[in-house]
Amino acid sequence: MTQTNKTFRNERLTYRLNIVAQEAITANDEIFLKETGCRIRDLRVLRLIDDTPGTTFAEIAKVTGFERSLTSRIIQNLLGAGLIVRENSSEDARVFLLSTTDGGKEVRQVAKRVSDRLEVILTDPLSAQELRALNEILDRLGSWVTSEEYRSALSENQPV
Repeated sequence: MTQTNKTFRNERLTYRLNIVAQEAITANDEIFLKETGCRIRDLRVLRLIDDTPGTTFAEIAKVTGFERSLTSRIIQNLLGAGLIVRENSSEDARVFLLSTTDGGKEVRQVAKRVSDRLEVILTDPLSAQELRALNEILDRLGSWVTSEEYRSALSENQPV
């Protein structure tokens, strides 16, 4: 017997994925703030900087998809908290290269432990097999929506 879910007011896949993500982020954000001193968006930027030392503001804004003003505020907060540092590019003095401090690396590790713990709670209704299948499907969808083939298929589907 299929149970009707009142959470979703729309059956579209992208809508449902967005709702699940936003509900989980909203529910977890205060926990991350309490345990790491950072909100989830701040931690995403910190992780990206830690993964790619020497990255720039423009690269962070592009990868996260955050508005430039939000990206700037997050970077300023991380700088103010001493979690990242910036240095001028030797090639272009207008460009700052960002990297994490030891404190930033430590906060990232704490955030990973918190994230691991909260993800177990999030996925509790799924069996191990369902969770594996979900991750495989999301990997395939992620590869597809970031591919040139997907963009081509979208452009071919535009009305004339």
